[in-house]
Amino acid sequence: MTSTQTSPQQWARGMLVPGRAAVLDVESTDLDGSIIEICVLDAATGNPLLETLVDPGDVPIHPDAYAVHGIAPADLIGAPGWSTVHQALIAVTAGRVTLSYNSQFDQGRVLHDCARHSIDPAHLADPEMWGCIMRMRSQAEGTEKSIRLDGGHRARSDAAAARTILLSIAEGPSVPTTPTSHSRL
Repeated sequence: MTSTQTSPQQWARGMLVPGRAAVLDVESTDLDGSIIEICVLDAATGNPLLETLVDPGDVPIHPDAYAVHGIAPADLIGAPGWSTVHQALIAVTAGRVTLSYNSQFDQGRVLHDCARHSIDPAHLADPEMWGCIMRMRSQAEGTEKSIRLDGGHRARSDAAAARTILLSIAEGPSVPTTPTSHSRL
């Protein structure tokens, strides 16, 4: 995470500088599966930079993943494949820090699909160009626990919820608390 600031609040304020960062969320076929939906929002404005379903090819959607996000194979008919989506993702994140609520998960899925398709992940492979909103939220709240996002489990709603947490961190110590263990799809 690119941060020389000393507090979560300073970090969050830095990420909200126009053009500095983008908030990304993905939904996947399984916890260690392929991306089937992605959304990237401008961190400063909340405007969508990329939002699409993704055809995972021959990777099936695990029933447990479907139970969480509700994305069925039929929903993916006609969706672009990863190589097309990756080109757009590289374009909208170029020169920005990529933020996500659980960056280990989201970056992991991006790198997984790049490897699966033999695509250079470019700047998205650099862990210094990613920031974890959940980790900064935990620091702001003085806890070591992962805190559930409760964004709705679709890429757009989760990205918007993560951005709301980023805004709350930037405002100061009144970040809402809902400590639980966190798992992502």
